[in-house]
Amino acid sequence: MKILKEIVLVTILFLLTIVETANAQTPIDIKDNELVKPKSITIDRSLDKSTADQIIHTAQLFYTFWNTGDQKYLNAGVSPNFIDNTLPAGRPQGPEGLKFASNNFRKAVPDLHCTLEDLLVVGDKVTARLLFTGTFKGKFKEHPPTNKPVKFFAIDILQIKDGKLIQDWHLEDNLTLLQQLGAIKML
Repeated sequence: MKILKEIVLVTILFLLTIVETANAQTPIDIKDNELVKPKSITIDRSLDKSTADQIIHTAQLFYTFWNTGDQKYLNAGVSPNFIDNTLPAGRPQGPEGLKFASNNFRKAVPDLHCTLEDLLVVGDKVTARLLFTGTFKGKFKEHPPTNKPVKFFAIDILQIKDGKLIQDWHLEDNLTLLQQLGAIKML
């Protein structure tokens, strides 16, 4: 009986090892046609094509995450050691902060859409001009939904290393957004 238990235990451990190895080696299936496409790209001429392409691809993964809220894009494009250099109060640091921000904003604007208006690629950095649109259909803090459109711009600077976003600096037009959400009265 003892030998049978050991065989069963070894078999279970073996199967768990196979599953863990398969999961660790399985690439995330992301097709280029599902990524957000920049309307305009300017690339530093000193960058070789493969480096520029990798940086642009990583930026597309990041903004596809913002466009969809799908964590697979975040996992594919953001380093686990990611640093947000303009971290808003109350948001956790790292990739968890990005998930937190996306999930909470999508509660107020579930149809959030991110358009990548411009990309400027220089060295290991990308500057992006973004347009966010959607409809205020959910509650934002104590403000009830209005079912009105939301539209605001943002500027990001991303630093990318080895195909992963390692840090960013961002500035959103929060005044316009908060006015549209009814959190700030328009003059």
